[in-house]
Amino acid sequence: RYLRAKRRNGFISFISLASILGIALGVAALITTLAVMSGFQREIRDRMLQMVAHATVSGFGEPVHDWPVAVRKALADKRVAGAAPYVEAQTLLSGPRNQPAIVRGNLPDQERHVSVIASKMVQGRLEDLKPGSFNIVLGRELAVWLGVGVGDDVIMMTPEARATPVGAMPRMKRFRVSGLFEAGYNEYDRGMAFTSMQDLQRVQRMGEGVTGVRLRLHGMDKAWEVARDLALSLGGPYHVGNWAD
Repeated sequence: RYLRAKRRNGFISFISLASILGIALGVAALITTLAVMSGFQREIRDRMLQMVAHATVSGFGEPVHDWPVAVRKALADKRVAGAAPYVEAQTLLSGPRNQPAIVRGNLPDQERHVSVIASKMVQGRLEDLKPGSFNIVLGRELAVWLGVGVGDDVIMMTPEARATPVGAMPRMKRFRVSGLFEAGYNEYDRGMAFTSMQDLQRVQRMGEGVTGVRLRLHGMDKAWEVARDLALSLGGPYHVGNWAD
């Protein structure tokens, strides 16, 4: 009504038009900002969670030797979508250059139930991490920082010392780079590598023990509760972690 006012009320029409445009721009800016923020949050969360298990149950200062029992009990829980054992070590990788990295030993056929690392491979295959092959898969940025590519060798050094005639020395093992992955998240592309669980067990001298069990759930909001229930059912001291950590 005010927009169609007569010419003598043109100022009222101008005020009405300015008000409508102001409200429209304000609402549009609000919707756009909320959409960008929620999309950014979802993108970052999804990129992180595709490489991180929803929950973990790990040994309290010592390897977990009864991990097959833990995996069976986890899969018996209807809240659990997948479970897999893992071995994890803080290492220093050495090629033409040195770079610290977290190396995770896994079973490729079970790892696909808890992460999407297999679909993030840009060179090679995760299935090439066979026991005894001493192959390693690096993040693409990690490979750049090390100055290596597929087919090159890297030396893995772990902080656990071994006794030698000249004193304590870090454990070292040569691995062959069999593939590269790109998760799209710098923390993983630059600071993580994967190898066979059995090979990392040999390097760490863990026998048949593992660091723990990783879980993927149908509802990640109950991650801590599910991991706690699994730890209690196993008995003994265990460390419980979840994706929020």
